[in-house]
Amino acid sequence: MDHEPAHDTDAVDELAALIQAGGFWRLAPEWVPRTGYASPSRPVLLRVRDGLEHRRRRGHA
Repeated sequence: MDHEPAHDTDAVDELAALIQAGGFWRLAPEWVPRTGYASPSRPVLLRVRDGLEHRRRRGHA
């Protein structure tokens, strides 16, 4: 049986806003290194944002 987990729409909205603003570090624990990662391009960030918004509109997180 395919079951979608319960989700928090506020959290999805917050993540979408953070991605749109270009960051997400506030959601990561302090012990996670802040350097040494590849920076995604703007088109990649926009694609992720669009995917999150699409899932939110469909009622999935």
